[in-house]
Amino acid sequence: MTFLARVVSLLCFFFSCGENEPIQTFVIPHSHMDVGWVYTIQESMHAYAANVYTTVTEELSKAPERRFIAVEQEFFRLWWDTVWSPFIQVRQLVREGRLEFIIGGQVMHDEAVTDLNDEILQMTGTNTHFPRVGGGVRDTVSCMKHSGVRPQFSWHVDPFGASATTPVLFALAGFNAHLISRIDYDLKDSMQKSKNLQFVWRGSPSLKEKQQIFTHTMDQFSYCTPSHLPFSNR
Repeated sequence: MTFLARVVSLLCFFFSCGENEPIQTFVIPHSHMDVGWVYTIQESMHAYAANVYTTVTEELSKAPERRFIAVEQEFFRLWWDTVWSPFIQVRQLVREGRLEFIIGGQVMHDEAVTDLNDEILQMTGTNTHFPRVGGGVRDTVSCMKHSGVRPQFSWHVDPFGASATTPVLFALAGFNAHLISRIDYDLKDSMQKSKNLQFVWRGSPSLKEKQQIFTHTMDQFSYCTPSHLPFSNR
């Protein structure tokens, strides 16, 4: 799992009831592979992305208590089309909730400069730059279609900044909850001290409760492991 640990982030939440109490840690393995950042999609697939899903599905199959969140559907689609083997029981992993798809779009879209139409297109898969995606991963990848599942949560751990448009869009799309991370440092510090990292986001006054969504803001460590804890980053 050494290679996998280098390319898959581990998200940890830490709670302590007292100085002598043990720290309870929740580790959430999830994919975090930017589509088209630094390398082309094909280069990323060859270098690491394909190996991530191959090793993840193999490890999930070995132990029923293991879980993994798949975020960037473009890489999963390419893996499914070119690498996946019938010997890997991916559909069963999806049905059991051990391999869970988050968002269901091709990427975690940028919120600062992305046009609303582009946000919708990358979620529904009708962008002309990705003609093979068709009606989105939920409708195109048979793994999800035949498993009878759909994404339940939106997951934006890395987009720079947060706009009110995104939670409105995700709420109207039927997601049950939304996760964000990159917000103003002072605001995050204030929210963390006042224990207000979780809230109901109402991004559109006119739509009111139709578009509100429960939102969790990741703490100061974001998707990284706190350096003061003996948890290997390797």
